Amino acid sequence: MTRACQAIAAFALALLAPGYAAASACTPDPAASIPSALLTEGFLQAHPDLYWRDLGQLSWRRGKPAQARVRFQRASLYADKVSQSLVARMYQEGIGIDADPVLAYIWMDLAAERGYRDLLVERERYWQRLDAGQRQRVLAEGPALYAQYGDAVAKPRMETVLRTARNAMTGSRTGFVNPGLRMALGEGPEADRPVTGDDYYRDAFWEPAAYWCLQEQIWQNTRLRPSIEIGAPRQIRDGGPGGD
Repeated sequence: MTRACQAIAAFALALLAPGYAAASACTPDPAASIPSALLTEGFLQAHPDLYWRDLGQLSWRRGKPAQARVRFQRASLYADKVSQSLVARMYQEGIGIDADPVLAYIWMDLAAERGYRDLLVERERYWQRLDAGQRQRVLAEGPALYAQYGDAVAKPRMETVLRTARNAMTGSRTGFVNPGLRMALGEGPEADRPVTGDDYYRDAFWEPAAYWCLQEQIWQNTRLRPSIEIGAPRQIRDGGPGGD
């Protein structure tokens, strides 16, 4: 991994370090997480925010920052704030692309729109580095990126995928889950470990409002688990949700 990629990885961990505070109406849950046993390719295909972030991390580890940025932008289409913040840093530092402080600010503004404190602080640092002309560019160019990546459009995009996957899940075409259903997952970091239907199809993983709440809770818990890794490194086929 190049020094540039290592710097990005360190930044990602810093965002989730102790002291990170999220603005959330969700009840805190120290146990909130997505168990690694569930992180099969099928699960990730139904969660393109995680899928593309995971592939972006894989590109980092392979020393391909330009490819990583493209993949983080794909994750950003599905309201992934970690990925949006990483795209911002790549534009700020010129990692895998020519440096552009204006685009860096816009991407960090997107990442900070839910009010996560450290992202807000980073956004203001970016703003202070801009001159008057660059700030005018922000006003001119920002709306187009918000129209594609802002929560107002990215969350509904993600919610459509979640609902489609939930309606097609094992147990019933109407969305009913047999609580006695047990599945041995054929791939993933804990392949063949049996999980129940209740575990796999918990509302927190598939019901949009509950999923966003889970995301907030995970952000709140980062002081206990300061990592953005989705799970153990594994091979994932390219060409997932939406293509590469």
